[in-house]
Amino acid sequence: MTIQNQPYALQPIGNTASPFDSLDAFDYDAARREGWTISDCGVYGDGSRRVELQKTDDPIQGAPLFTEDRAAWAHVVQQARRGSSLHYLALQLIDRREKLAVEAHCGTW
Repeated sequence: MTIQNQPYALQPIGNTASPFDSLDAFDYDAARREGWTISDCGVYGDGSRRVELQKTDDPIQGAPLFTEDRAAWAHVVQQARRGSSLHYLALQLIDRREKLAVEAHCGTW
């Protein structure tokens, strides 16, 4: 089933053929090695998906690499600007509200 007439970022996960619609396709291990992840946080009150880019609180080894989520945002945006497909995909998977917050802090990518 494909949802019609909705902005891409608001389409429910799994309802299109786009490679950017599934959190299952994301390389969480690669992100965790860098100290960040994307998290499915459920849904907002309006029913839209809530997917956030966050620092990793429980790294595989050692102390967390980022002290706050905004530092992880800056890293991911910087790497996406340099052409990293992992980082670009993460920014495509986060929800519209999270994108607005990331763009307000880091600028566009």
